[in-house]
Amino acid sequence: MRAAEQGDRSGRPTVAEIDLRALRANYLALNAFANGAKVMAVVKADAYGHGAVEVARTLRDEGCRHFAIATVEEAAELRAAGISERLYLLGGFFSEQSERIVELNVIAPLFDVSVIELLDRAAERLGRRDFPVHLKLDTGATRLGILPTELDAAVDSLRRARSLKLEGVFTLLANAGDPASPVTEQQLSVFRQALETLHGAGFELTLNHVANSAAMVLRADAHFELMRPGLALYGLPPVHAVREHVDLRPVMTFKTRLIQLKRVPAGCGVSYGHTFITSRSSTIGVLPVGYADGYRRGLQMGGEVMVRGRRAPVVGAICMDLTMVDLTEVPGARIGDEAILWGGAGEAMISVNDVARLAQTISYEMLCTVGGRVPRVYLR
Repeated sequence: MRAAEQGDRSGRPTVAEIDLRALRANYLALNAFANGAKVMAVVKADAYGHGAVEVARTLRDEGCRHFAIATVEEAAELRAAGISERLYLLGGFFSEQSERIVELNVIAPLFDVSVIELLDRAAERLGRRDFPVHLKLDTGATRLGILPTELDAAVDSLRRARSLKLEGVFTLLANAGDPASPVTEQQLSVFRQALETLHGAGFELTLNHVANSAAMVLRADAHFELMRPGLALYGLPPVHAVREHVDLRPVMTFKTRLIQLKRVPAGCGVSYGHTFITSRSSTIGVLPVGYADGYRRGLQMGGEVMVRGRRAPVVGAICMDLTMVDLTEVPGARIGDEAILWGGAGEAMISVNDVARLAQTISYEMLCTVGGRVPRVYLR
């Protein structure tokens, strides 16, 4: 048994390495599908775990002027960091947040008829005229949004509003990853009918948006004035068909370093409950990462990490702070060796999509649940 050796390395060995060069490359690659529209970079949920402030600053330097967030608190963080570009609130809000939305100059979603008057009063109290808002239409996803049957009531309320300016309409596609989905066809039809109704009511709509990452690449008929790529910006195709059309580079590499090695005999139980028992004399490596960091317990059955260019299986129950791997087939493994949990490049890459499938979830969740105690290290 050998404990971790002291060296000139400092700080936590478990990090999420964020390659801002890859982020820029993905943004430029996706821009090729914009067809004259503007790109609204989705940086909600701390930019899917990548760090919203750094991501927004990087994309701003590439010319991005539109950013999407999910909460008022996320908007406040970006404003405090000096992001003055347009922020679009995609999630809902409560009445007591109305004035804060106006103060932060966030484009607010009209997701319910009742919020139109709330925002109008808030904008009037704060001396704003033509405060920009976007109507969130529920075209069939049955999430946040005004139903088509409520559109006339929304029009009446907007006509009474004295301080708001409706500049766009948006919706969520429930099945954009399937290019031939009849659900998408129906949703787009409902969306266009709503636009016709609003145009007929005298509203000039200049910034409508529907396309997420998948629709941006796969559905030209879903292209309007703005597009909202999220996962693809971070280098992950939301569905395989996207990969066939655009070259994306993973932005996050989640990694740690070996903190201990031990040689154990056959028949040795590993971790809680001895859910794994060695069948031979084995080299077991201990990694200072666990489910508190976002490395899911479900990965104990079939999970792998990359050490010295070789895949090493996860063995035994993943703990809150520690994970064990079998390094018997990794010759020369040493304390301090890098272990890639997901990410990397070339043959030494483990896709977070594969990790997510093994954990019976999706890559979005894997990225977003990388813990707050994991430092983000930015490569510029």
